[in-house]
Amino acid sequence: MRKTIILLFFLLLSVGCNKVYRTAKPSQPHLYKQTFSATPNDIYYALRWALRANGYPIAEEDLQNGVIKSRFVPVKATSHYLNIFDRQDYGINGGYHQLEAKLIPQNGKTEVQIGSRIQSIVSRLRSNGSEEELILGKIGDYLRNPNVQLTNLGIQE
Repeated sequence: MRKTIILLFFLLLSVGCNKVYRTAKPSQPHLYKQTFSATPNDIYYALRWALRANGYPIAEEDLQNGVIKSRFVPVKATSHYLNIFDRQDYGINGGYHQLEAKLIPQNGKTEVQIGSRIQSIVSRLRSNGSEEELILGKIGDYLRNPNVQLTNLGIQE
């Protein structure tokens, strides 16, 4: 009887621990684009500064193809959402995201395409674009002439 109870205990213990193991797969990013009147080299330094200044350590740099990727960092409560019943549901979701930026030269200007690759167990987690727009804005700040004049007509460099 005692051996039967011990055997039954171990049988229940082994059956109770067979949870399904799930692995998060990175999603393809939605790209946000902006064109700057600067060389790809200037944009490269601005992009590196903007990523690091906003908490995105750089993971990969492919200078030949103009691609920079950050490391995966936790998503912020206001940057990514789930679309539930046609409503954006923000909150803690345990996801991680990686920013990937591509530099594309265009006749003396450079287009920057940036997107957030998301890895999450929760499916269909989406970026609202706030982190991508923040980095694009910081690139513009970095490239701005330090000797600007502010007038009633706007900024004159």
